[in-house]
Amino acid sequence: MKKKLLSAIFLSFSLVALAACGSDDTAKEPATEDTDTVHPETEKVQKEETVEPTGNVVEVTIHATNFEFDKKEIKANVGDTIKLTVVNDSGAHGVGIDGYDVEVTGGETVEFVADKAGEFEYYCSVMCGTGHDSMTGTLIVS
Repeated sequence: MKKKLLSAIFLSFSLVALAACGSDDTAKEPATEDTDTVHPETEKVQKEETVEPTGNVVEVTIHATNFEFDKKEIKANVGDTIKLTVVNDSGAHGVGIDGYDVEVTGGETVEFVADKAGEFEYYCSVMCGTGHDSMTGTLIVS
């Protein structure tokens, strides 16, 4: 009998607690018809400029050995298409480029348009051993 009474009391308190959590006593603001008003704190969309490809193709082959790339710099102009090939001369390696959604592993080729000016680090994207962190270079787009 005590168990049933305790269970009933517990259930009652639980229902009251759940009902309290679901209440909303805040006043609602009326909807306005002014759709031309822009609130800067909610307007966070940045428009990206579209870069038209120049038609120029920069072909780059990076040879990777254990803990070193043979190229420390890749240069291109904004709008150039970069055709990047990675060749693993020893070990397993890949190339990832910060600022671009680009990753290519050894034995593969990827093409992308250099649509942002600046200097972008490229790095070995495959954990290859103790010298992995030293495998970097710079993509320079002007």
